[in-house]
Amino acid sequence: TLSSAGVLSGTPTTAGTSNFTVSATGSAASFSSKTFRLSILPGSLDFTSALRVGHVLDVANFVTQFAIVNLDSTPVSFQFKFWNDAGTALSFPIQDGAPGDLAGTLAPGASMFGQSAGASSLLSQGWAEVASTGRISVLANYYRSAPAGGTDAEASVIAAQSGKSIVMPFDNTQGSSTGVAVSNTNATQTITVTITLTPENGGGTASTITLPPHGHSSFLLPVSYPGTAGVRGSVQFSSTFADLAAIGLRFGPKNSFSSLGGVSGSTPN
Repeated sequence: TLSSAGVLSGTPTTAGTSNFTVSATGSAASFSSKTFRLSILPGSLDFTSALRVGHVLDVANFVTQFAIVNLDSTPVSFQFKFWNDAGTALSFPIQDGAPGDLAGTLAPGASMFGQSAGASSLLSQGWAEVASTGRISVLANYYRSAPAGGTDAEASVIAAQSGKSIVMPFDNTQGSSTGVAVSNTNATQTITVTITLTPENGGGTASTITLPPHGHSSFLLPVSYPGTAGVRGSVQFSSTFADLAAIGLRFGPKNSFSSLGGVSGSTPN
């Protein structure tokens, strides 16, 4: 029920998503309306085998967009959870919704779209995981609006389950710079991540970082590893546990960028 004070209340009995419009009429025939979406989820969702998006960010002129599609033949409920670098819940700014709240129930073959607000004065970043009651596909798209006189840029990655080892290429030639992000998807355990860099001209280096439960780290390779400046190669993230999610973004010198989705690989002995 909706009270005259604007309080929506009641006890849900069935999972599902409803779209409705609230209208307000004032004096002198003034009128305004807005569409809302109300999602009722099952009592709990299992995040053990959730899909992971290795990096999300929001700041003025730079947003993360999401596309969720139900691949099942029956309705599917889903819920996002967002985590910051320290592994605590991230109040991610969702446009036209409560911060950090992106959830719903989709009919077979149906889709839902959402995005961050692009209004954070300071960079808001971390990663996301998506639990569901059935089979879904999740696409994360990073969109940056152009500076004056420039062009917009965007790139997409597909959410995937976590693993022990993730390998991706990097390319810091032609004035470009590769940024990477890695997350610990384990809710209770700190993990050590080995980062192995293999330039195409041979050689290589390895280092480690420690991520707390649900922790996240992102950095530009040429800044953190100066030896990768101006060269190409591959970077591998590996751990003893299958709790890694990672992505890469290659930034060009003229506002463009492209995604470098990680591929599961073998862990070095």
